[in-house]
Parts: sequence; C-alpha cells; structure tokens
Amino acid sequence: MLSLPSLVGEPAPPDYSGQAFVGGLQHRPGIQPLNTQQIRYEIDMCVGCDRCMLACPVPLSAIVTIADLNHATISGTLTGQVARFTDECVMCGSCVPVCPVDNHRDLLMLSLKQRLGVAWDKPVDPRRVQQNLPAGWNVSLLLSRLREQAIFRESQLIPDQHLLHIVMESNLLVIDAGEMMLREGEFGRDLYFILDGRFELASAGPRGSALPVAMSGRGEYMGDYAMLTGQPQPFSTRAVTPALILLVPEQVMQRLMELQPAVRGYFEQVSSARSLTSTMKRLALFQGIADADIGWIVQQSQIRRYEREEQLFSEDGQGQPAREVLHVVLEGFVKVARRTVRGAVNYNNEERIIAYRQRGDYFAGGLDMQGDRRAVSVTAITRVGVAEVPRQAMIALFHRYPDVAQRFQAQLQLYQAAAQAAHTGLFEAVSPDRLQTTNVNGLSNAEARLSLHALVEDGVIEGTEVLVIDLSKCIHCSECEEACARRHGHSRMHRKGIVVGNLSIASACRHCQDPVCMLCSRAGIARMPGGEVYITENCIGCGICAERCPYDNISIVTLEEIRQDTETHSTWEQFSKFFKKGIGKEYGRYASDKLLPMATNTANARPLNAQQPVDAFGEMLKKVAVKCDLCAGYENQACVQACPTGAAFRTQPVSFFGTSEEILQRRAR
Repeated sequence: MLSLPSLVGEPAPPDYSGQAFVGGLQHRPGIQPLNTQQIRYEIDMCVGCDRCMLACPVPLSAIVTIADLNHATISGTLTGQVARFTDECVMCGSCVPVCPVDNHRDLLMLSLKQRLGVAWDKPVDPRRVQQNLPAGWNVSLLLSRLREQAIFRESQLIPDQHLLHIVMESNLLVIDAGEMMLREGEFGRDLYFILDGRFELASAGPRGSALPVAMSGRGEYMGDYAMLTGQPQPFSTRAVTPALILLVPEQVMQRLMELQPAVRGYFEQVSSARSLTSTMKRLALFQGIADADIGWIVQQSQIRRYEREEQLFSEDGQGQPAREVLHVVLEGFVKVARRTVRGAVNYNNEERIIAYRQRGDYFAGGLDMQGDRRAVSVTAITRVGVAEVPRQAMIALFHRYPDVAQRFQAQLQLYQAAAQAAHTGLFEAVSPDRLQTTNVNGLSNAEARLSLHALVEDGVIEGTEVLVIDLSKCIHCSECEEACARRHGHSRMHRKGIVVGNLSIASACRHCQDPVCMLCSRAGIARMPGGEVYITENCIGCGICAERCPYDNISIVTLEEIRQDTETHSTWEQFSKFFKKGIGKEYGRYASDKLLPMATNTANARPLNAQQPVDAFGEMLKKVAVKCDLCAGYENQACVQACPTGAAFRTQPVSFFGTSEEILQRRAR
C-alpha cells in the first residue's frame, strides 16, 4: 500500500494530536477522536464510493463529495463549502454503517471539526451588532449591561467576543409595562437577561390568585429553572416598567455551558436553592413557617441531581441514607421498588414497583414512609433533583412548629394505610389466579399493582398528555390511525400500545415533562408553551432524537418515500384511495392564531451558487423526523375527532390515573 503523502501528492498531513474543543456532542458522551496515524490509515482505506455521503442527512452532502472531505482531512486547506458542511455535521453516525471498509467517517469528521475550531473564537463585526440595537444603545453600553450579570462578570472566563456572538444569535426584546413575559405552568427553555427595567414574579395562590413572590431588575435573569430541568415555568413574570430583554435560545446557552462548565454549575446552584424555597412554600407540610426559617432549612439542606435511570439508593444498603433524613423531590419522577421474594410469580420482573414520587413529594430516608421500617430502592425515571434535609434541622423545626410535626405524622399514617394495599402477605407480586390463596393480603389487588408497574416502568406517568383508548368502546377500526395519516400525510401514532385494565395507552409521543429527545444542536425539535413537542423546519432527519426516545415514538422518514406514497399511477389506485383515505385532509380548521413556527416561516435557502434553485435547502433535504405534535395549530386532534365510538381521548396521565396510593387503593376498597 502506498504511503499517504505519495498517494495524494500532498505534504505530510496536519498533526491531530491536539485535543481541540468540539461542541454539540452531548448525545455522544465519551467519544474519542482518532490520532494522526489512525486518520492516515482510514483515509488510505477509503474507496471513494460516496455511500457515506448518500446516507448523510445534512443537505449539503448532496454537493460535497467524499473526495472533498478526504482532501481537506489530509491537507491544510478547508474550502468554504467543506468548512460549512463540517460545521453543520451533527455527528449522528449515519455514515458509519454503510461504509464497505468499516471506516469511522464520523471520527474523521470530528478531526475536521477540531481543525475548524470554535466559531465563537472568531471576531464579530461591531457594526452588525449595532444594527440590532434599539435607539439610544451602542455596543459599549450593551457589553457593560451584560457584564452586570453575575455569570458574565469575569472577562477572562467569557471574553467580549463570546458575548457579542451570544447577542448575534439571540433576540433583543423591547417590553412595555404590564406585558407578560413568562406564564406559570408553561414550557420553555430560553433564558431572559434583563438589561433594563423591572419585573414582578408571581405564583398562583390557593384560590388561583397571583401572589407576588419577588422583584427582578437590571443585572438579573429569568427562565433558568425551566432551561435546566425542562419543567414548566415556576413563576409568572410581568413587566412593571418598560424593559429591554436579551432572549437567549436554549441551544446558545448549551453551547456557552459546554465552553465554560462553570456557567452550568452557577446556574444549578442558584436555581436549586430557588426551587427548594419555592417547593417548601407550596408543600402543605411547611405551611405557616416563617420565610426566615424556610431560608434556614434551605441553607442546611443538600441538593443532589440524578440522571435518568440513575439509582438514588438501593434496598441492600448501598448508598442508603440515614433513616431520619427527609428527601424532597424538587423536579422529575422517581420510582420506589422492592425486590420480590425468590421464586415468586412476578412476570419475569425482579422488583415490584410500590410507588412513584414526583415534584413536591417527600419521604424519610430510604423507607418511603411505608411504616414498616424496611428499606426500598429509589431510581430516577427522569432527570431528578432531590433535596436532603438533615435530621437535626427537622427536629429543630418540629420543636418550633408543633403543627408541622402533626402534619408529618398524618402523612405517615396515610402512607401506612396505602401500604396495606401495596403489599401481599409475602410481599411479592402475584398473578390473578393466586388471589384466593390464604397468604395474600385481602386489601391488596394484583391487577392494580400490575397497572402501577406498567404506568411507571413504561414511562406513562412522565408524559404530559397521552392518547388513551377505552377498549370497552373500541371497535378496532383503526380510524384513528387513518385520520392521522389523512391530516399529516403519514400516520404519527399506532392504536396498539400498553394495556392497563380496560384502557390502552396508544403508541404516540407522550410529550414528556423532561423530553430526552430534545437534544438537537440545529433546533430541529422544539416545544410550545403548552407542552407540545414538535419538529421544526430546521430538522434534517439525522435521527438523534429518534434514537434517544426511549419509547420509539419518533420515526425518520425519507422524503422520496413520501413523494412515492402520495403518487397514484392508476384509476384503481385512485378509486381505492378514495374509499380508504377520503378525498382530502382530515377535517379540522387550521387555527391562524396558533400557527407553528415551521408553518409561518420557510427554511432559508442560502444558495451556494447562482446555478442552484431558489429553494436549494429544500431541494437537498433528504429525510425528516415525524412524530405526534397533538395536531398543534389545529382546532382539534384528528385521532380523537375521527373515533366513531368516542373510545379515544387525550389526558394528562398523573391527573387521570392518580397517585400511586390512589391506583393501589382504587380496586382494593
């Protein structure tokens, strides 16, 4: 085999021994770049078949060849076209499986990204920034106001050029007095820096009235809790005076936190303290406690964060906390389980879920307050924040506030009563045919326990809205699927799914409270304030969101297949389509006041040369992600509206199915 320099007629390739920073790799943790020798070997092995470029979802792959990338990799030259393609590469790995010589094209692209460097290190023309500023503002004043923010004060940590890049990729908003910026309970992951003006933060009281919580002004920010956790906004914010806001999109903040991890640490520390204070004020357990005492408890507490499926502690004592420690769930869901008795009939499960806990719930130590003083295993279902209040702080609080101690004991008795419905005599999950045996608790109901296991283990309770089908009414006509296909051109749901009693949870996007699919560097997937997760016009069908969805509710569709499916080539096909799918879109007026961004904006064509068509981006787009978006923008949901028997309906899982105690006791009474 010829050596690389003599093969390509170039001098020695660039040295890739340096580990330059590359952002946008949250979906590929632990990825290791190739060294110079490995890169030389892989380029030598490449046969130039271009299969990787055909599989690549990036639209520019239609005009960039593998020869262009190979030349850029082993030479010191990056043309503008290759540089742009390198920047737009999302490292999805679609190129790897199709390579006939098993090359790691994704890692070769990583080496090019390292060569390209960080875009924010390049200078910004101040004149471009000035064009976006309101009257009376200049670049110097803007930078001085941004430096008033605590996270931007260190110029060595975040230089001016990084701030200017943030401004260029964000939006400056002029807000009138009385205008609402954020609404409690709505979703959103953007961050709002207050450059001028004041805002009132309020929270809904017991009767729904707005209760002022705090005032925020110049040098402060809003929206950090929702950005970090993916949960709904905890407060509503209203402008008290005219104001100027810098709205920074989630992707821009994620890039900043990748460049400077200290920024994430700062946000998490401040946001956690705010969240714990807000949660404690809402809990019935802590009602009547002075703000100063709540602040003291917050200072005594330790806040821990856990990733999805990470275990907080186990039943066998590993990581088991002191029994007197109070755990308060700040956000997310956890499941509480115990191991089953060896040899018990448990439908191939080694553990039995006895409860789930969500934001605002609390439990003592690792006991889940079940009353039997036996340990449990607790595992995060979503990303979870948990505050640990030490025993000494709780005892001091009980002495000072006897009512709090009484409420704590009352809650303990409630859990003890629910535990009777959760347990059998052997503390094992039993099948319905064993319900008549003498060693089974009469208050326990195996079907209810199996329902709880399905709702928790299969992630139903973490959704914000699910499609439920009442099997006692369903006639299995599949009209819900057909209606979805008629409206959207491709069905986004499947009628069959998880069965809980006489209800079926259809296979469709559940719009999770903390969606793991929303990790797109191109902002190809986003969320509306109402919670609807939808695909934007920026989607290129890379498949990262589909791969991350734990419930397989996102599909990647080739646009060529859609075009072929919509074509009819014979009279018989037209005749069949008329009776099967109707003659037009599914009924449902498109509400003009609810238009999605992807419906109101066209993708920027940005033609690479004059010979390309005007909509060059659309012409080169190969694939797109498809998922349920709750028919966002329409006045109804096609699947529900088309059901002839009324069997299909949408609901919020926790509100509909209830708490774990309610699920277990519902049939045990």
